[in-house]
Amino acid sequence: MSNSVNGAGSPFRPARLAILSVAAGAFLALALPTHAQPVESGATIWQQAGCFNCHGNLAAGDGDAAYPPGPNLRRSRLDRDQLIETIACGRPSTAMPFHLRGAYTEVACYGLPLGAPPDVPDAGQFSAEQVEMLSDFLLEHALGVTRITRENCAAFVGDANNPMCLQY
Repeated sequence: MSNSVNGAGSPFRPARLAILSVAAGAFLALALPTHAQPVESGATIWQQAGCFNCHGNLAAGDGDAAYPPGPNLRRSRLDRDQLIETIACGRPSTAMPFHLRGAYTEVACYGLPLGAPPDVPDAGQFSAEQVEMLSDFLLEHALGVTRITRENCAAFVGDANNPMCLQY
């Protein structure tokens, strides 16, 4: 039996190499993230939660009469823990819904004992990690950031060339 690279008994025959190459390529394609998979960020959570409906597209409380009035988050003085609790637990008796999955039933809110959550449609859709991601995004791009720049606008809409950002 020959031990040459192309010999009949060799494990390195071209057909075997082709099969191994295809298998390795398929494994890598499944193992490595692709550009088609969106990376979750605070901005995507902002969009998914519909925060812009009340707080405005850029968290400046646009005051559009078509939407419930939400405060201008750029003027907010909440610290990180307060912001997380507000996003997680909402503001009872206001239009601010809770966003944390298990809020009130599994996670105490505002020092209240566990019990029934407020009756709010589509509330409680996010994990604690997602609530923190949104809070950190707002702390970086909204709270205390009173001057909106094109780059700041892009953080919310994803592209500095978005027509909404061209005014900045």
